[in-house]
Amino acid sequence: MERRLAAILSADVAGYTKMMAQDEVATLETLDAYRSIMGGLVKQHGGRVVDMVGDNLLAEFPSAVDAVQCSLEIQRQLGAQNEDRPAETKMNFRIGVNVGDLIVVGERIVGDGVNIAARIEAEAPPGGVAMSRAVLDQVEGKLPIHALDKGDFSLKNVKKPVRIFEVRSEPADDNATKTKAHDRGVEPHVPGFGGRSAIAVLPFRNLSNDPSQEYFADGLVEDLITSLAGLRIYPVISRNSSFTYKSKTVDAREAGKELGAHYIVTGSVRKAGERLRVNAELVDSHDGRQLWSGRYDRQISDFFDVQDEITAAIAGAVGPALSQSEMLHAIRRAPQNLDAWDCIHRGMWHLFRYTKQGVAKARAWGMRALELQPTSATAYCLIAFSRMYEVIYQWTESRDEPLREAMEAAEQAVAADKDDPMALTALGFACSLAGFRDRAVAVLERAVQANPSSALAFWSLGATLATAGRADEAIPMVEKAIRLSPQDPLMNEFLFTIGSAHFLAGRYEEAIEFAQRSLDLKGDQPGAWRILAAANALMGRLGEARRSVGHLMRLTPDLTEDRLRVFLREEDVELYLKGLRLAGWQG
Repeated sequence: MERRLAAILSADVAGYTKMMAQDEVATLETLDAYRSIMGGLVKQHGGRVVDMVGDNLLAEFPSAVDAVQCSLEIQRQLGAQNEDRPAETKMNFRIGVNVGDLIVVGERIVGDGVNIAARIEAEAPPGGVAMSRAVLDQVEGKLPIHALDKGDFSLKNVKKPVRIFEVRSEPADDNATKTKAHDRGVEPHVPGFGGRSAIAVLPFRNLSNDPSQEYFADGLVEDLITSLAGLRIYPVISRNSSFTYKSKTVDAREAGKELGAHYIVTGSVRKAGERLRVNAELVDSHDGRQLWSGRYDRQISDFFDVQDEITAAIAGAVGPALSQSEMLHAIRRAPQNLDAWDCIHRGMWHLFRYTKQGVAKARAWGMRALELQPTSATAYCLIAFSRMYEVIYQWTESRDEPLREAMEAAEQAVAADKDDPMALTALGFACSLAGFRDRAVAVLERAVQANPSSALAFWSLGATLATAGRADEAIPMVEKAIRLSPQDPLMNEFLFTIGSAHFLAGRYEEAIEFAQRSLDLKGDQPGAWRILAAANALMGRLGEARRSVGHLMRLTPDLTEDRLRVFLREEDVELYLKGLRLAGWQG
């Protein structure tokens, strides 16, 4: 048996016994037709139909947002079906939605969460939807709904009273419960993505006098849609929908509303002689705020190579900008309103604080996300990276336990989605830290193939190559990460990795340059101070080397040779030790 937290949808036909008494055959035919519609909608919204017994349909969803949206869409479509039927053959379902703990036995689900959903469904009006307080806490502010408080109900076989709300997708007449969607900060999302914000790429404008550049602009957008979809995190509106805005003057906020996309990418293409300029920007359609913009000037000597290069650059830059925006949205929400997607981004926000406390909080939010969605590859990745940071920054007494947990979480992430670039990156990085460098390189090469726009994957591959004694192969990988994501929150890590590769290759001047640039972004990095100390000492600059050792020891007073051997080859450790001892380190 397995336990998990999920959203449960329970539906029954109102007046089913009476309908069967009047005409069994017609009632069963209608029931089959309607449940077929319902089953399709459940699948579309990311759920699964668990059981259909009698007139009941039971389904589970990893997201409360999807469960409620599916319920409302079921009632809308069945209502349309009923319009064409005689009054005596109209079939209305009551739907109840609850979030609760489940016991999974094979394909079946049982437990209080299921029982409460069934009791809530009995309190819904025919053709209506009712939900528990637990569901409202998770969907409030994310869907254009209006919840009518029906009060506390003492339900059969349920110990505590349950507060029930009737769900309406249109404004209620009661002024006390009427709240406009835009006042509640509704964020449009695509069904089946658990409340995740969608992105749409609108056709780029051709600002050239040459009509043939129209093909370049359209091809650029089509490739960009494909590349963003390759991120496998954000739902991307299809080309057929976004290209309906071609040759139109479009307001991003209006396009977002019409397409159901929280984020809009727009741009332009201009050709002048043999030069090509592409401008692009990412806009939050909720308030029209620009989140990112970029300009790309290239020689057009090789048309298609230029198109590929610009597409990869834009996709790589947009990905981190989207993540940053989602993190800020999640961190502003009340904790009780978070679903799995929000928990992941709240965890990411803490992870990128690069503090011992932040990493611990990141892992806790990853665990919470798994309670809500046990199959989330991204949640497993969050846990894996949080444990790896503890090893990298030496925030744990022993590396064995956190590294074991990091490997387990990364393996689980890949098991949940074997082609997910972030999952492959997490596994590759964990293998690298554990010393399985050949496997690490192979897995990370798969990651960059799965998403050629992933700065994280290219950086991880570069870092692994550097520690595997392949410094000259490592640097181009990290340089590509920087080109893909010039404003990445991990930029200090990118620069540190290049500095480390130069140091291991014996290029101490370059090592010092990149280590210092990394410290300019984040001054409390022991690894960067280690490079400065060792490289300056090996170049005879002992005063600067001793100053750097002082910073290093304040950050890691318990640094030992054994700790250096955690993720470095023996010959690399000896090089560092030579420089550090010249600088006055006594460890």
